[in-house]
Amino acid sequence: MLENDPRHKELLEWLKSQGHNDEQIARIMAKVAEYDSRTTRESLFDSIDSGRFDIQSLIDDALTDESTD
Repeated sequence: MLENDPRHKELLEWLKSQGHNDEQIARIMAKVAEYDSRTTRESLFDSIDSGRFDIQSLIDDALTDESTD
């Protein structure tokens, strides 16, 4: 689970530092969890650490969904 990964807190803090509110963060984290559940060979955080995953595209996707609700 994401909550058990020490980087989960770091991601939450980073999102807050980027100016996202609690509702936006919840939506972004839901997308992170969805992405992580589909990952079979490596975790989302390993992808971010290695630079192979663009966190901004996930954020944009989550916040685009917000405007259609």
